[in-house]
Amino acid sequence: MVSREQIEQCFGQLCAQEGRQGVIGLTNAGAVRLLPQQEQYLRQKLAPLGEPKDLTAVCLGLFYHEREIVAVPYAWQARATADDPWNEYARAYGELNRALNRSTAALMARFGGLAEQATVEGWASQVGHVHDYFPHCVSHRAFAEAAGLGWRGRHGLIVTPEAGPALRFAIWFVRGRLPATQRPHAGCGRCSACLDACPIVRQGGEYREVCRRRLNALGLEDEVCGICVRVCWEHVQTSCATSKHSLPVEVFSGCRPQTGT
Repeated sequence: MVSREQIEQCFGQLCAQEGRQGVIGLTNAGAVRLLPQQEQYLRQKLAPLGEPKDLTAVCLGLFYHEREIVAVPYAWQARATADDPWNEYARAYGELNRALNRSTAALMARFGGLAEQATVEGWASQVGHVHDYFPHCVSHRAFAEAAGLGWRGRHGLIVTPEAGPALRFAIWFVRGRLPATQRPHAGCGRCSACLDACPIVRQGGEYREVCRRRLNALGLEDEVCGICVRVCWEHVQTSCATSKHSLPVEVFSGCRPQTGT
């Protein structure tokens, strides 16, 4: 059975190859709360490995670079303009997804298991409603939260003390039960930066369908926005990263893990 140390060493090497920082968290694959249709999808996917309760889910996160995050407008913008620098963030979205998929493929080649790749691109224009996407995936956010990487922010994204919400996730499933990652998080507290920045998030409730329509019509090179990501990331840089309630995990920035900021 593969050990956490072996996984971390391999992931550190993969981060070095991709030129990205990253974090990992572990949880029992059967302990994550999903929508019923996602649970059915996951059981079918993991059938070759066994029951989810007997498997470990390794959640991989890779960070955006700072220049990619600050390419996002700081304030609300309804549509991208020609040659908008915002597209640097859109391109990074795709680059991170591909880097995560390469990383999960490398882990599978070395240790076996199965992977749930990063979010499929292009889905916003291919479905009639956001609910149509759920039976074809699992929630990366649910696994990242269960694996202790962060908390669910008011925008619905996972907020980590190391990178805020400015990272992408993929999941690798492996046989056996490895100890789960456990660390407390302070949560959003009184911060409302994402609500102040985005009227869609501010409306609350089931806002994701409205968000899907915005992504489809925004005019960027990929179906992303990132306005709530940027303002949340900036808040984390100045406050949450030094919170006494958040324990650091190893941030991988090369072959050797370093303590997270």
